[in-house]
Amino acid sequence: MKVMAPDYYPAFRCTAGACRHTCCEGWEIDIDDEALARYQAMDGEFGERLRNCIALQPEPHFELLPGERCPLLRADGLCDLIAEKGEESLCQICRDHPRFRNYWSDRVETGLGMACEEAARLILSADHPIRLIQIGEDAEEPEEPDEEELALRARRDRLLAEVKETGPAARLKEYLIYRHFADTLYDGRPEERIRFIEKACGEILAGWDGRDVPWLIERVRVFSNEVEYDDEALEKRIAGAQ
Repeated sequence: MKVMAPDYYPAFRCTAGACRHTCCEGWEIDIDDEALARYQAMDGEFGERLRNCIALQPEPHFELLPGERCPLLRADGLCDLIAEKGEESLCQICRDHPRFRNYWSDRVETGLGMACEEAARLILSADHPIRLIQIGEDAEEPEEPDEEELALRARRDRLLAEVKETGPAARLKEYLIYRHFADTLYDGRPEERIRFIEKACGEILAGWDGRDVPWLIERVRVFSNEVEYDDEALEKRIAGAQ
């Protein structure tokens, strides 16, 4: 099936050591089975060191150092695993971040989460409304969406088209609609999600002077980190959106 993404998506590049808020700190880093098999088979001194960084229970993960730092994060903000073995050696969660995916019957829609400051900068600085482009193909066979799914997607698209603000405020609202409305497919709560999006926009934009974009980037980064990447916090916000 088709893989779709906003047209700014291909421009994203991790800023690595230049990032002020590394994603290699403060996050749980689980290891998928495929990556674990590679790490267990890796030979040499680095392979031994890598395995000493891994705990297998309750699920395979990297054991964080004090300050919740990944044990492979260097002082210069770069990753020892990438330096030694290349980006293809990363586990799935590290390769994916800050990307998210929404699954429809006939397509996958992917995007960038704004817990990453570079993703937030890219999204908020876009000079036109969100546009989806095809960036690839997924191995899954597409299915024909039913009428309910088509109606939900049409409603999502109307919500995007109805964004009347300009500049970063508009890009923020489009992002929240694009990221969160698709989950209505699973929980059947379109009204709650729309209210959540409106309240989140108001909360993030409160106190913004309309010009200080770096301030807004940091504001939305913190919100995304604390709400969008915390399932319990997100559910509480959506359920409480009245």
